[in-house]
Amino acid sequence: MTKAKKKQEALSVSRLINEVLVAQLSIPFRQIVNDTSFAKYTGSKRPDILISEFEYDGTNDDQFIQNLVAYAEAKDDCAVDDKDWKDAVAQGKLKASKLGLPYFIVTNCKTTYFYNAKNLKQLTLNGNPIREFQTIDIYRLIKNKLIANPNLAAISTNVDSISTISEAIFNKKLWELAGVYRGINFKDNVQKIDFTVGFVALEYFEEKEEIDGTKDASKVYWSTCNDNIAEKIKNNLSGYISRLEEETTFKEFKNVMEVVRIAISGDGKSKPLIGVDDVKQIYDIIDSMKPLHGTGFDLFGAVYEMFASSKEKKDFGEYFTRRHYTHIFAKLLLQNEDVYNSEKEFSIIDPACGTGGFLTESFKVLINNYEKSGTLSDDAKEFLAKRCFYGVDVRDENISRTRLNMFLVGDGHTHMYSDNSLKPSKFQGKSVLGKTYQYVITNPPYGSGTIKANTNSITTNRTEIAFICKVIDLLNVGGKACIITPDGVLENPSYKKFRKELLEQCEIYAIVSLPKFAFAPYTKEKTYALFIKKRSTKITKIQDKPIWMYIIDNDGLANSDKRFPTKLRNNRNGWMHDEISGWVSTDGIEMPGILEKRWLTFDDSEAHTSWIDEKGISQCSRKGGFVAIQDVWNDNYITLLPEYYLRPYSPHYIDEKDFQQELDAIEAEVRRLLDEIP
Repeated sequence: MTKAKKKQEALSVSRLINEVLVAQLSIPFRQIVNDTSFAKYTGSKRPDILISEFEYDGTNDDQFIQNLVAYAEAKDDCAVDDKDWKDAVAQGKLKASKLGLPYFIVTNCKTTYFYNAKNLKQLTLNGNPIREFQTIDIYRLIKNKLIANPNLAAISTNVDSISTISEAIFNKKLWELAGVYRGINFKDNVQKIDFTVGFVALEYFEEKEEIDGTKDASKVYWSTCNDNIAEKIKNNLSGYISRLEEETTFKEFKNVMEVVRIAISGDGKSKPLIGVDDVKQIYDIIDSMKPLHGTGFDLFGAVYEMFASSKEKKDFGEYFTRRHYTHIFAKLLLQNEDVYNSEKEFSIIDPACGTGGFLTESFKVLINNYEKSGTLSDDAKEFLAKRCFYGVDVRDENISRTRLNMFLVGDGHTHMYSDNSLKPSKFQGKSVLGKTYQYVITNPPYGSGTIKANTNSITTNRTEIAFICKVIDLLNVGGKACIITPDGVLENPSYKKFRKELLEQCEIYAIVSLPKFAFAPYTKEKTYALFIKKRSTKITKIQDKPIWMYIIDNDGLANSDKRFPTKLRNNRNGWMHDEISGWVSTDGIEMPGILEKRWLTFDDSEAHTSWIDEKGISQCSRKGGFVAIQDVWNDNYITLLPEYYLRPYSPHYIDEKDFQQELDAIEAEVRRLLDEIP
């Protein structure tokens, strides 16, 4: 019996290591040890899980232990704070000191707590209890913080690390849901995605009412749906959904909530899609995510990344921006907003907000900036929650998603409206779009539209041009914007006059070139981040300041439409070919990403930059620098492509006659080849 019990525990820990630490958190397998005795360090009882900076080869015990970043006690079949759990805590305190670690982890392979080894206080990150295993970067950071302050329990870190933490936690939950979903015959992935978001929204509503102070204890909520009997949970949830649909203003989530209700209760014509036992499992998994408020993850984006097919992701690309781009561009745009000042409040709008990626990241950036400067007062929090953020999107369902995502990062969901930003028809839309803002940040749709762009220089219905004009209209004089735009805006000869107008009305202070497949598979358009500052409401003289241009060659993902991670590290743990992401050094010090570090200052015109591509091959070319306005002005087409100036090429333009000759030659060759076919 004893032997069988040990085998069961080993299998459970093994799955934890393989499915969570290795598969989800990308910790190299050989840097994790759980089946080797380290009695010489800890005494007769060995530690269950050890994670080190060094791979273990069976002989380098000392090197492995000297470079530990994490240690965990794993207890199967125990509950938090029962006798076995308390025993694990006691062992953790003893062994951590012998292993030279200032903290330790206790897990039952379902729930995980982090403890300060000196005072046994539970550790939090940015106000949230740590309830899941983390990436190795976070282990480094925690270790470093506690070495500097051994009594610390509340650990704060920057916004780059918040994203890492959030993704690690939430993706684990999605993996758990995916396991349950394998036995459920969803109609398609869209139904699966809506079901997941709808289920989470049910928990979100209760938290929202608690924070707003409007919770009515006499009514059914998420927490009161819980029961030991699966059938009762299902019935309670159905009643809860019906109440929300009938009694509350939560109707923006009606569609996804209906997906949940029909899936668990049926529609009167067909049986429920999901059995009661699975409903209970799903409820328990989502319940374990609490609290959602302020956790900082993009719920809809994460769910979509997990469950959508490549085709669905492509269809979805119209309103989805990869989160590592929304984060860095929000950070760069808002870099100078580092101190809250009640007399200098400002507002931010995304007129094509999609699921709220740019707005949620902007919220996180400002929270982090104010925390760093010590100005995150109650007034600052109220400003961010109620007066700072505005969003508009043509799709009702996207506004629901944006509101949910804003709530999850801390709030700011109040001023999100459904309307057409280029031609608003609703009262709230007209009101929001009739004002001006200090900041605009957006990735608008591209392609042919039906609305004429508001520009005097050219006549076009191209949506990307119309949105740039709209952004300029939305800006205060002196206001700044970041716009993701396709390459045609910056180089198409037909838009020469528009680029001149742009330089006359605004200061283009930076243009960042993104890799060709930056947003694949959502879209394969070559895109750029255009940073502008509005100089006047009228057409004036062309700007006189140079434009800082930069080429991102690597963003940590493969430069193809597959977009799989290709993250390589140097000996300090820095990214070798990810210019966007921040990182934590081997010493546990938080470091900025390459682009952020170089922002508006870097110029390699004298000596080009050596860099490593996704395959680990060394390259050398120019990446950034200042381009004189006169050089832009002297170009026949007022081209604004960074590649044109930093990595010169000679574009070949042909007239209509030459084009027709080339076309005739191609047609003649096609006819010849067809004639040769037997």
